[in-house]
Amino acid sequence: MSDSGAGGCTEVEDYLASIDEGRAKVLRPYFERAREIVEGLEEGRSYGMPALTYRGKALVSLQPTKAGYSVYPFSGAAVSAVAAAHPELETTTGSVHFTTRNPLPLDVFDELVRARRMQIDAAAARVE
Repeated sequence: MSDSGAGGCTEVEDYLASIDEGRAKVLRPYFERAREIVEGLEEGRSYGMPALTYRGKALVSLQPTKAGYSVYPFSGAAVSAVAAAHPELETTTGSVHFTTRNPLPLDVFDELVRARRMQIDAAAARVE
């Protein structure tokens, strides 16, 4: 993971600027929301995707897909925990899918981001 540093564009912002404006408009509020609920986020890459990082670990990425959009919290456990509470979600082992007609509610996105943040915090506490 790398952060492109202060003063220039960032991984996520560069990415959003590079995709179709309509798709960027759908994804941008989710990235902004993650920044609101988790302090100390940086921007970098994980698994080739622009991502928000927390404590040096990938927290979340969002990508357009053929069928709509996907949220990647870089944790199957986080997806499973949120999917168990929201069985209506379309998920895979490591992602949650949504469309413009059926957007991912921000409160559900918040749960996903918080679940991943708690995992990162727990792993860091074990190391400290």
